[in-house]
Amino acid sequence: MENLYAVVLAGGRGERFWPKSRSNMPKQLLTLTGQSSMLAETLNRVGSLAPVERQWVVTGEDLVKSIEKIGIVGPRLIGEPAGKNTAPAIAVAAAEIAREDPEAVMMVLPSDHFINDVPRFRQTLEQGAVLARRGYLATIGIAPDRPETGYGYIERGEMLPNCEIPCFAVKSFREKPNQITAAKFVKSGYFYWNGGIYVWKTKTILEQIKKHLPQLHRKLEVWQKAGGLSAGPEKFAKFYREVEKISIDYGVMEKAEKVAVIKGDFGWDDLGSWEAVERFYPRDRRQNVLVGNCLAIESQNNLVYSDDGMVAALGLKDIIIVQSQGAVLVCHRSKVQEVRKVIEELSKQANGKKFI
Repeated sequence: MENLYAVVLAGGRGERFWPKSRSNMPKQLLTLTGQSSMLAETLNRVGSLAPVERQWVVTGEDLVKSIEKIGIVGPRLIGEPAGKNTAPAIAVAAAEIAREDPEAVMMVLPSDHFINDVPRFRQTLEQGAVLARRGYLATIGIAPDRPETGYGYIERGEMLPNCEIPCFAVKSFREKPNQITAAKFVKSGYFYWNGGIYVWKTKTILEQIKKHLPQLHRKLEVWQKAGGLSAGPEKFAKFYREVEKISIDYGVMEKAEKVAVIKGDFGWDDLGSWEAVERFYPRDRRQNVLVGNCLAIESQNNLVYSDDGMVAALGLKDIIIVQSQGAVLVCHRSKVQEVRKVIEELSKQANGKKFI
Protein backbone atom coordinates (compact mmCIF):
# COMPACT_ATOMS: atom_id res chain seq x y z
CA MET A 1 0.00 0.00 0.00
CA GLU A 2 1.55 3.29 -1.10
CA ASN A 3 2.34 6.01 1.43
CA LEU A 4 1.95 3.58 4.35
CA TYR A 5 4.71 3.72 6.97
CA ALA A 6 5.32 1.66 10.10
CA VAL A 7 6.62 3.30 13.27
CA VAL A 8 7.51 0.85 16.02
CA LEU A 9 7.91 2.19 19.55
CA ALA A 10 10.72 0.20 21.15
CA GLY A 11 12.00 2.40 23.94
CA GLY A 12 10.71 0.54 26.98
CA ARG A 13 12.99 -1.15 29.50
CA GLY A 14 10.83 -4.20 30.19
CA GLU A 15 11.48 -3.87 33.91
CA ARG A 16 8.63 -6.21 34.84
CA PHE A 17 10.49 -8.94 32.90
CA TRP A 18 13.58 -8.76 35.10
CA PRO A 19 15.87 -10.68 35.45
CA LYS A 20 15.68 -11.88 31.83
CA SER A 21 15.14 -8.34 30.54
CA ARG A 22 18.14 -6.09 31.24
CA SER A 23 18.90 -2.44 30.49
CA ASN A 24 21.17 -3.23 27.54
CA MET A 25 18.94 -6.03 26.19
CA PRO A 26 15.34 -5.28 27.22
CA LYS A 27 12.26 -7.39 26.60
CA GLN A 28 11.55 -6.20 23.04
CA LEU A 29 14.99 -7.40 21.89
CA LEU A 30 14.52 -10.88 23.36
CA THR A 31 13.04 -14.02 21.82
CA LEU A 32 10.18 -14.93 24.15
CA THR A 33 7.42 -16.59 22.11
CA GLY A 34 8.56 -17.02 18.50
CA GLN A 35 11.71 -17.66 16.50
CA SER A 36 13.11 -14.12 16.61
CA SER A 37 13.08 -11.05 18.82
CA MET A 38 9.78 -9.37 19.56
CA LEU A 39 10.92 -6.27 17.67
CA ALA A 40 11.87 -8.32 14.60
CA GLU A 41 8.52 -10.11 14.70
CA THR A 42 6.69 -6.78 14.89
CA LEU A 43 8.52 -5.49 11.82
CA ASN A 44 8.01 -8.74 9.91
CA ARG A 45 4.26 -8.63 10.54
CA VAL A 46 3.88 -5.35 8.67
CA GLY A 47 6.46 -5.99 5.96
CA SER A 48 3.85 -6.56 3.25
CA LEU A 49 2.15 -3.25 4.12
CA ALA A 50 5.23 -1.14 4.77
CA PRO A 51 8.47 -2.53 3.33
CA VAL A 52 11.73 -1.99 5.14
CA GLU A 53 12.41 1.36 3.46
CA ARG A 54 9.18 2.66 5.05
CA GLN A 55 9.85 1.26 8.52
CA TRP A 56 11.01 3.37 11.46
CA VAL A 57 11.94 2.31 14.99
CA VAL A 58 11.94 4.79 17.88
CA THR A 59 14.04 3.62 20.81
CA GLY A 60 16.46 4.87 23.43
CA GLU A 61 19.74 6.12 21.99
CA ASP A 62 21.60 3.65 24.23
CA LEU A 63 19.71 0.75 22.60
CA VAL A 64 20.53 1.55 18.97
CA LYS A 65 23.68 -0.59 18.97
CA SER A 66 21.88 -3.45 20.72
CA ILE A 67 19.19 -3.37 18.03
CA GLU A 68 21.79 -3.46 15.28
CA LYS A 69 23.58 -6.26 17.12
CA ILE A 70 20.55 -8.56 16.88
CA GLY A 71 20.42 -8.04 13.11
CA ILE A 72 17.87 -5.26 12.66
CA VAL A 73 19.63 -2.91 10.25
CA GLY A 74 17.06 -2.10 7.54
CA PRO A 75 14.59 0.22 9.30
CA ARG A 76 15.62 3.73 10.19
CA LEU A 77 16.37 4.07 13.89
CA ILE A 78 15.59 7.14 15.96
CA GLY A 79 17.51 7.10 19.23
CA GLU A 80 15.74 9.21 21.84
CA PRO A 81 18.09 11.08 24.21
CA ALA A 82 15.57 10.55 27.03
CA GLY A 83 12.31 8.75 27.59
CA LYS A 84 9.47 11.27 27.34
CA ASN A 85 6.55 8.85 26.84
CA THR A 86 4.76 8.37 23.53
CA ALA A 87 3.71 11.87 22.41
CA PRO A 88 7.21 13.26 21.68
CA ALA A 89 8.30 9.97 20.07
CA ILE A 90 5.28 9.97 17.76
CA ALA A 91 5.65 13.68 16.99
CA VAL A 92 9.28 13.23 15.94
CA ALA A 93 8.53 10.23 13.73
CA ALA A 94 5.53 11.96 12.13
CA ALA A 95 7.52 15.10 11.37
CA GLU A 96 10.45 13.20 9.87
CA ILE A 97 8.20 11.02 7.70
CA ALA A 98 6.18 14.06 6.57
CA ARG A 99 9.39 15.73 5.37
CA GLU A 100 9.83 13.04 2.72
CA ASP A 101 6.17 12.14 2.11
CA PRO A 102 3.55 14.81 2.93
CA GLU A 103 0.71 12.34 2.21
CA ALA A 104 2.09 9.60 4.44
CA VAL A 105 -0.13 7.39 6.58
CA MET A 106 1.67 6.03 9.63
CA MET A 107 0.92 2.94 11.66
CA VAL A 108 2.16 3.18 15.24
CA LEU A 109 2.92 -0.19 16.80
CA PRO A 110 4.28 -1.26 20.19
CA SER A 111 7.19 -3.68 19.97
CA ASP A 112 6.07 -6.19 22.60
CA HIS A 113 2.79 -7.62 21.31
CA PHE A 114 1.95 -11.16 20.29
CA ILE A 115 -0.37 -11.53 17.26
CA ASN A 116 -1.75 -14.95 16.40
CA ASP A 117 -3.70 -14.21 13.18
CA VAL A 118 -1.28 -12.05 11.19
CA PRO A 119 -3.39 -11.84 7.97
CA ARG A 120 -6.35 -10.57 10.01
CA PHE A 121 -4.07 -8.11 11.80
CA ARG A 122 -2.89 -6.73 8.45
CA GLN A 123 -6.49 -6.40 7.24
CA THR A 124 -7.29 -4.43 10.40
CA LEU A 125 -4.36 -2.09 9.79
CA GLU A 126 -5.51 -1.61 6.19
CA GLN A 127 -8.94 -0.66 7.51
CA GLY A 128 -7.17 1.84 9.73
CA ALA A 129 -5.42 3.32 6.69
CA VAL A 130 -8.80 3.78 4.98
CA LEU A 131 -10.10 5.68 8.02
CA ALA A 132 -6.88 7.70 8.22
CA ARG A 133 -7.40 8.88 4.66
CA ARG A 134 -10.86 10.06 5.71
CA GLY A 135 -9.23 12.26 8.34
CA TYR A 136 -9.69 10.02 11.39
CA LEU A 137 -7.26 9.26 14.14
CA ALA A 138 -7.80 5.51 14.21
CA THR A 139 -6.90 3.16 17.02
CA ILE A 140 -7.33 -0.60 17.19
CA GLY A 141 -9.30 -1.78 20.20
CA ILE A 142 -8.74 -5.35 21.29
CA ALA A 143 -11.89 -7.41 21.80
CA PRO A 144 -11.57 -8.48 25.48
CA ASP A 145 -11.88 -12.11 26.52
CA ARG A 146 -11.61 -11.51 30.27
CA PRO A 147 -11.96 -8.67 32.82
CA GLU A 148 -8.41 -7.29 32.78
CA THR A 149 -7.29 -4.60 35.23
CA GLY A 150 -3.87 -4.12 33.64
CA TYR A 151 -5.11 -2.32 30.50
CA GLY A 152 -6.93 0.89 29.73
CA TYR A 153 -10.25 0.59 27.91
CA ILE A 154 -11.88 2.31 24.93
CA GLU A 155 -15.65 2.82 24.94
CA ARG A 156 -17.18 2.61 21.50
CA GLY A 157 -19.95 4.85 20.21
CA GLU A 158 -21.91 4.72 16.97
CA MET A 159 -20.84 2.41 14.16
CA LEU A 160 -19.10 4.08 11.22
CA PRO A 161 -20.33 3.33 7.68
CA ASN A 162 -18.43 1.72 4.81
CA CYS A 163 -16.03 -0.37 6.88
CA GLU A 164 -15.11 -3.97 6.09
CA ILE A 165 -14.12 -4.55 9.72
CA PRO A 166 -16.38 -3.11 12.46
CA CYS A 167 -15.41 0.51 13.16
CA PHE A 168 -16.92 2.89 15.68
CA ALA A 169 -16.61 6.46 16.84
CA VAL A 170 -14.77 6.59 20.16
CA LYS A 171 -17.04 7.64 23.01
CA SER A 172 -14.39 7.71 25.73
CA PHE A 173 -11.02 6.45 26.91
CA ARG A 174 -10.99 4.88 30.38
CA GLU A 175 -8.09 4.42 32.76
CA LYS A 176 -7.16 0.97 34.09
CA PRO A 177 -10.23 -0.15 36.10
CA ASN A 178 -10.63 -2.23 39.23
CA GLN A 179 -11.87 -5.82 38.91
CA ILE A 180 -15.56 -5.00 39.38
CA THR A 181 -15.51 -2.19 36.81
CA ALA A 182 -13.51 -4.30 34.35
CA ALA A 183 -16.12 -7.06 34.60
CA LYS A 184 -18.88 -4.52 33.87
CA PHE A 185 -16.96 -3.21 30.85
CA VAL A 186 -16.55 -6.68 29.37
CA LYS A 187 -20.15 -7.72 30.07
CA SER A 188 -21.53 -4.61 28.36
CA GLY A 189 -19.91 -5.43 25.01
CA TYR A 190 -19.17 -1.75 24.39
CA PHE A 191 -15.56 -1.69 25.54
CA TYR A 192 -12.25 -2.72 24.01
CA TRP A 193 -8.80 -2.96 25.50
CA ASN A 194 -6.54 -0.09 24.54
CA GLY A 195 -3.61 -1.81 22.83
CA GLY A 196 -1.75 1.36 21.85
CA ILE A 197 -1.95 0.65 18.10
CA TYR A 198 -2.76 3.66 15.92
CA VAL A 199 -3.16 4.59 12.25
CA TRP A 200 -3.36 8.18 10.99
CA LYS A 201 -2.01 10.57 8.39
CA THR A 202 1.11 12.34 9.56
CA LYS A 203 -0.56 15.60 8.60
CA THR A 204 -3.57 14.84 10.81
CA ILE A 205 -1.64 13.85 13.92
CA LEU A 206 0.66 16.87 13.61
CA GLU A 207 -2.39 19.15 13.33
CA GLN A 208 -3.85 17.57 16.46
CA ILE A 209 -0.57 17.88 18.35
CA LYS A 210 -0.51 21.56 17.38
CA LYS A 211 -4.05 21.98 18.74
CA HIS A 212 -3.78 19.99 21.96
CA LEU A 213 -0.04 20.06 22.75
CA PRO A 214 0.98 23.49 21.46
CA GLN A 215 4.24 23.67 23.41
CA LEU A 216 5.43 20.35 21.98
CA HIS A 217 4.46 21.48 18.48
CA ARG A 218 6.30 24.81 18.81
CA LYS A 219 9.48 23.06 19.92
CA LEU A 220 9.03 20.51 17.13
CA GLU A 221 8.71 23.26 14.51
CA VAL A 222 11.88 24.98 15.70
CA TRP A 223 13.80 21.70 15.58
CA GLN A 224 12.41 20.80 12.16
CA LYS A 225 13.30 24.22 10.71
CA ALA A 226 16.85 23.63 11.94
CA GLY A 227 16.92 20.39 9.93
CA GLY A 228 15.35 17.80 12.23
CA LEU A 229 17.41 14.65 12.67
CA SER A 230 19.87 15.81 10.04
CA ALA A 231 20.80 18.74 12.31
CA GLY A 232 22.65 16.33 14.59
CA PRO A 233 22.41 14.89 18.10
CA GLU A 234 23.01 18.12 20.03
CA LYS A 235 19.95 19.87 18.62
CA PHE A 236 17.91 16.68 19.05
CA ALA A 237 18.97 16.44 22.70
CA LYS A 238 18.09 20.11 23.24
CA PHE A 239 14.62 19.52 21.78
CA TYR A 240 14.07 16.54 24.10
CA ARG A 241 15.23 18.45 27.16
CA GLU A 242 12.63 21.13 26.50
CA VAL A 243 9.52 19.00 25.87
CA GLU A 244 7.24 17.55 28.52
CA LYS A 245 6.79 13.87 29.24
CA ILE A 246 3.29 12.94 28.11
CA SER A 247 1.45 10.09 26.41
CA ILE A 248 -0.31 10.47 23.08
CA ASP A 249 -3.53 9.17 24.65
CA TYR A 250 -3.61 11.74 27.43
CA GLY A 251 -2.19 14.56 25.33
CA VAL A 252 -4.18 14.11 22.11
CA MET A 253 -6.48 11.09 21.75
CA GLU A 254 -8.69 11.84 24.77
CA LYS A 255 -9.24 15.41 23.50
CA ALA A 256 -9.45 15.00 19.73
CA GLU A 257 -12.86 14.92 18.04
CA LYS A 258 -12.55 12.65 15.00
CA VAL A 259 -11.32 9.47 16.67
CA ALA A 260 -12.30 5.97 15.56
CA VAL A 261 -11.78 2.54 17.07
CA ILE A 262 -11.53 -0.59 14.92
CA LYS A 263 -12.43 -3.92 16.46
CA GLY A 264 -9.25 -5.98 16.79
CA ASP A 265 -10.00 -9.68 16.73
CA PHE A 266 -6.75 -11.36 15.71
CA GLY A 267 -5.48 -13.25 18.75
CA TRP A 268 -3.66 -10.46 20.58
CA ASP A 269 -1.62 -10.58 23.74
CA ASP A 270 0.50 -8.01 25.52
CA LEU A 271 3.64 -9.49 27.01
CA GLY A 272 3.72 -7.02 29.86
CA SER A 273 4.73 -9.23 32.76
CA TRP A 274 5.79 -12.76 33.67
CA GLU A 275 2.16 -13.72 34.20
CA ALA A 276 1.52 -13.14 30.48
CA VAL A 277 4.20 -15.72 29.58
CA GLU A 278 2.09 -18.43 31.19
CA ARG A 279 -0.52 -18.12 28.46
CA PHE A 280 1.99 -19.52 25.96
CA TYR A 281 2.92 -22.69 27.83
CA PRO A 282 0.94 -25.74 29.04
CA ARG A 283 0.14 -26.26 32.71
CA ASP A 284 0.70 -29.46 34.63
CA ARG A 285 -2.09 -31.17 36.58
CA ARG A 286 -1.52 -28.82 39.53
CA GLN A 287 -1.62 -25.70 37.34
CA ASN A 288 2.14 -25.07 37.40
CA VAL A 289 3.90 -23.68 34.32
CA LEU A 290 7.48 -24.96 34.02
CA VAL A 291 9.85 -23.49 31.43
CA GLY A 292 13.42 -24.76 31.13
CA ASN A 293 15.16 -27.01 33.66
CA CYS A 294 12.55 -26.89 36.41
CA LEU A 295 10.43 -29.13 38.56
CA ALA A 296 7.59 -28.56 41.01
CA ILE A 297 6.83 -30.93 43.89
CA GLU A 298 3.74 -30.62 46.06
CA SER A 299 3.30 -27.18 44.52
CA GLN A 300 0.35 -25.45 42.90
CA ASN A 301 -0.26 -22.56 40.48
CA ASN A 302 3.37 -21.45 40.15
CA LEU A 303 5.47 -20.22 37.23
CA VAL A 304 9.03 -21.57 37.31
CA TYR A 305 11.33 -20.32 34.53
CA SER A 306 15.02 -21.13 34.13
CA ASP A 307 17.49 -20.16 31.42
CA ASP A 308 20.14 -22.52 32.76
CA GLY A 309 20.69 -24.65 35.82
CA MET A 310 17.97 -26.49 37.71
CA VAL A 311 15.25 -24.71 39.70
CA ALA A 312 13.06 -26.80 41.99
CA ALA A 313 9.91 -25.66 43.79
CA LEU A 314 8.75 -27.59 46.85
CA GLY A 315 5.52 -26.90 48.72
CA LEU A 316 4.86 -23.57 47.01
CA LYS A 317 1.64 -21.94 45.87
CA ASP A 318 1.03 -18.83 43.72
CA ILE A 319 4.75 -18.04 43.37
CA ILE A 320 6.73 -16.84 40.35
CA ILE A 321 10.39 -17.92 40.15
CA VAL A 322 12.64 -16.76 37.31
CA GLN A 323 16.32 -17.64 36.99
CA SER A 324 18.30 -15.83 34.28
CA GLN A 325 21.82 -14.46 33.78
CA GLY A 326 23.03 -15.02 37.31
CA ALA A 327 19.99 -13.53 39.04
CA VAL A 328 16.85 -15.04 40.55
CA LEU A 329 13.44 -13.45 41.06
CA VAL A 330 11.06 -14.97 43.60
CA CYS A 331 7.77 -13.15 44.06
CA HIS A 332 4.14 -13.78 44.91
CA ARG A 333 1.66 -13.55 42.06
CA SER A 334 0.03 -10.54 43.67
CA LYS A 335 3.32 -8.62 43.25
CA VAL A 336 4.09 -9.53 39.62
CA GLN A 337 3.23 -6.01 38.40
CA GLU A 338 5.66 -4.52 40.93
CA VAL A 339 8.89 -6.20 39.82
CA ARG A 340 10.34 -2.81 38.91
CA LYS A 341 10.72 -2.22 42.66
CA VAL A 342 13.57 -4.73 42.51
CA ILE A 343 15.26 -2.61 39.82
CA GLU A 344 14.84 0.51 41.95
CA GLU A 345 16.45 -1.19 44.94
CA LEU A 346 19.31 -2.69 42.92
CA SER A 347 20.10 0.73 41.43
CA LYS A 348 20.82 2.02 44.94
CA GLN A 349 23.40 -0.69 45.63
CA ALA A 350 26.95 -0.53 44.31
CA ASN A 351 26.99 -4.27 43.65
CA GLY A 352 23.43 -4.32 42.34
CA LYS A 353 23.85 -2.18 39.23
CA LYS A 354 25.55 -4.96 37.27
CA PHE A 355 22.31 -6.97 37.51
CA ILE A 356 20.07 -4.26 36.05
